[in-house]
Amino acid sequence: MILQKKDINKLKEWGVKESDFEQIERATHKSITTYTLNDKNITREKAIELLGREAWLSGILRSAFHWTAARIVKDGNNVIIFDSSKLFR
Repeated sequence: MILQKKDINKLKEWGVKESDFEQIERATHKSITTYTLNDKNITREKAIELLGREAWLSGILRSAFHWTAARIVKDGNNVIIFDSSKLFR
């Protein structure tokens, strides 16, 4: 998945270096990062829908450099786990 312009702008706003964008973008690929909600795998698209784009971006940013991340779903009752460990194999 290619980061959208609004994603890039948000990452820059957060102080992320442009040299890190490639690693983040690689983590967005379906074959790299898995998303889990209540012990069930969900799609990237479903994760974005449940979290909102900004929270998803925050999660993929963290996961891209630290293997995993967790973000609370908008309903406040559930958590989505990001697993980008395949980047590090």
